[in-house]
Amino acid sequence: MKKIEIKFFLKIFLPLINRKQGRAALRCLFRHTTAFNLRKGETLFPKNIAGTAGQIIVVCNGLVNGFLHDNEWGKTNIWLGQEGSIYVCQDQNSPRQENLNLEAIEETMVFLIDRKDLQDCYQSHPELAELFYSYFLPCAMSDASERNIIFRMPDVACRITRFRKFYPGLYERLPKDLLLSYALCG
Repeated sequence: MKKIEIKFFLKIFLPLINRKQGRAALRCLFRHTTAFNLRKGETLFPKNIAGTAGQIIVVCNGLVNGFLHDNEWGKTNIWLGQEGSIYVCQDQNSPRQENLNLEAIEETMVFLIDRKDLQDCYQSHPELAELFYSYFLPCAMSDASERNIIFRMPDVACRITRFRKFYPGLYERLPKDLLLSYALCG
């Protein structure tokens, strides 16, 4: 990783792991984390590549649109990631395999952490299991739950109000097509 990427890594994960006892765990997490810098409009993977299967996505800065793409349905927007957002992708062997891809709405840095590698580290670094179950998973579940609520609001005005409350400042930053997809859906 480059110096700026290491800086973001430490900014995100250092406060979550005990600095004295967790140095080895932090190094292990670092070894299993890959940083990607995306320019506005750039996607993380070429079309129909399942590169995010089994990954934990952490948005360091910027703004991304997470979408599924297949030949039958085309592109389906399912996730907005801003600084601090987390998405836990299904494993490749999951019955609900997803080909999630990311498109940068703004210049963005994301970390991908291989979930299986992280689970393998739990034996020697149990604090990483704690990190997953007390931080990654709850953040991802909260975001998914909120999107589910927004999608089920009875009318556009309610969806916009809820969207603006949960995603402060994003309403103004999103292109119109994504606003329609997330806040005005129905």
